[in-house]
Amino acid sequence: MRGMNPRQSFLIRCTVWLRAHAPELLMAALLLAVLPMRDLWTPDEPDFAQCVKEMRLRGDWLLPYLNGVPYSEKPILYYWVMKASAVTMDALTGGLGFTQGVAAWALRLPSVVVSVAFLSSFRRWVQRFMEPGLAEPAALVLATTPLWFWQSQFIQIDLLFTALLAWSWLCWLAGYLLLRGPNASGKGEEHRLWFLKAYVWLALAFLAKGPLAPVLSVLLLVAFLAWQRDFPVLRRAGLFAGLALIVLLVAPWYVAAGWRGGARYAYELIVFQNFERATKAWDHIHPWWKYGEYILGDFFPWVLLLPATLLHLRRGNRLTDPSRRFLLLAFLVPVVFLSLVQSKQGKYLLMAYPFLALLVADLFHQVDPARDRRLGGWLGGGLALLGAALTALALGVGGADLQAQLAPFQTPVRILAMVMISGTAYVLVQATRGRGARLIPGTAITLGLLYLLGGTWGFRLLDPMKSYRRWTAAVQPLIHGRQVFTWQTIRSGFMVYTDHLMPELRSAEALEHMDFEARLVARRGDWEQDAWGMTPALRAGYEVILSVPTGGDEILLLKKRPRSVSQEAP
Repeated sequence: MRGMNPRQSFLIRCTVWLRAHAPELLMAALLLAVLPMRDLWTPDEPDFAQCVKEMRLRGDWLLPYLNGVPYSEKPILYYWVMKASAVTMDALTGGLGFTQGVAAWALRLPSVVVSVAFLSSFRRWVQRFMEPGLAEPAALVLATTPLWFWQSQFIQIDLLFTALLAWSWLCWLAGYLLLRGPNASGKGEEHRLWFLKAYVWLALAFLAKGPLAPVLSVLLLVAFLAWQRDFPVLRRAGLFAGLALIVLLVAPWYVAAGWRGGARYAYELIVFQNFERATKAWDHIHPWWKYGEYILGDFFPWVLLLPATLLHLRRGNRLTDPSRRFLLLAFLVPVVFLSLVQSKQGKYLLMAYPFLALLVADLFHQVDPARDRRLGGWLGGGLALLGAALTALALGVGGADLQAQLAPFQTPVRILAMVMISGTAYVLVQATRGRGARLIPGTAITLGLLYLLGGTWGFRLLDPMKSYRRWTAAVQPLIHGRQVFTWQTIRSGFMVYTDHLMPELRSAEALEHMDFEARLVARRGDWEQDAWGMTPALRAGYEVILSVPTGGDEILLLKKRPRSVSQEAP
């Protein structure tokens, strides 16, 4: 930069840096724009918020609590991260948006930070260990994957778990490539550092979601080393030191938590929530092929390039490269293993998408105008499908009931339809001209605008129907100073903004013995169901004193009728 004044040199350096970090900076801007647009939404966000609230009230860092009881569904790491964020942001902002010690935006912030940090690390890893030019397209594909965007602004463990586990795998692959890759010299000790980092991040993933992290990691490494016929590399991968390190990092919390929570808590944490949930699931039970259906939506529209990706790997002899073997297995192993588990949700597969994003980006690495036209046609077709659906809704297709539900959203739907149509046109024009390098950025920007408008405007319009603020404002004066119970399983939104815990009543006998001065909270669907010992006569012994539609359901506040009235009820 000779001949330039300091100001010009500084501006050029800033421009270069911004350009080099465009994917993660755009993702950060998108997520920060969406961050404050909605309150806690069911089913999971109020539960996590209530756990943080109770941990703060107790001053406890060892165990999460839900409704006054140690909460065993997941290990501790995510609760630590959320509580740290809540405490720090509460102090720094003077309680901006906080109620009862929690704020949706503060609890959502860790997912945002983890997502952006992983994208930055992922991009730098690809620059270091893969061919030039792959890093930015791969990061753009991942950042605009629908499931990745959703989990990046949601209060849930899965984004943190994914980032830790996927980064552990990338660190292990880096160590392997430094030992066995095409440019490996076999000298130096850098590979030891990468292997060490892999085991540390794996331990943290274990603390985030339990034994699934090492189970998937072992399966992946066994499959990869069998394909490579290179099990001897384990002697140089620091395996035993890594196992010792994992135990050293994970065991202290499990031992302390089991000691504090007791035998029942330890059983639920280790056995019930992992092995029994995998073999005797009680929710989200689906057939083995369900993940194929999930991938169609969660990785759309990039999923349309999956057949071309697999053909590209086979025809181009790309699978002779150990890095691409690992990337393919890092996608396939979770899909196959999790398909064998009874309980299935799309978010469980999130850790596989960074590797699939890199394989999809590799399609565009070599210049081939004819192929780029075909790939661009698929991407343009995917965007066109979304645009057509939005246009149909904007024009009144779908019947009177659907249009009545969409009435508050008509303006954003129309704008989103125009965005998708414009994006489709751009991608198809670039495809026609054989400009493959512009296809991924064009598609990513179109999807980013879709998420931005939907996540700000759309979330803001939808939030009053999903938020528990209205319920809390209505119920708080009616339960002040009273014991409050809940019928069947608690929904934390019932209590997260109140100063009450609400013990669960799960039997007709418990209802009959409830005090007349106490209050009962129930969802209408549960309350009107003749199950768990409930009968019309028992139901008649209670009076609904408040009903508030919330989150797609109706929340009731009930009180027990005086005995004389109850006996006279039909």
